[in-house]
Amino acid sequence: MNVGLLIDSLACVILALIVVEDMRRFRIRNVWVLALIALFALSWMLGGAGIRSVWHVMFAAAVLVAMFGAFHLRLVGAGDAKLLSAASLWIGPEGAMVFAVVLLLLTMLYCLGAIANVLPKRRPNGRLEIPFAPSIAVAWIATIALTYA
Repeated sequence: MNVGLLIDSLACVILALIVVEDMRRFRIRNVWVLALIALFALSWMLGGAGIRSVWHVMFAAAVLVAMFGAFHLRLVGAGDAKLLSAASLWIGPEGAMVFAVVLLLLTMLYCLGAIANVLPKRRPNGRLEIPFAPSIAVAWIATIALTYA
């Protein structure tokens, strides 16, 4: 079996667990994000991606800094910020546009589902809050799948 496919499959399983937990509890456990980062490191060590991985790390660091700002403005939760940074580590700058477009579409669809009372949401202080991990995870999985297409 292809080791890269196995690692990607494990990442997809972890992302599915994250989706379930975020939709139930509006929470993303650090252990799952760390597991995703560890899988990236394992993939890098086994695949020897070289300089490409350096760009992925720099891109993820830039996204993490931007997400700290978004968290400070209360636009995303801390877990969402970490998960989006981990996604950026995996996807890198070369997959960012596809990921961003899919993420935007999925987030808009989730918002519509939350407004229609079909998907979980919260309304503290009258403001709509949705779990962001389902959109991030599905966009991430779609981006991984497109690499195999």
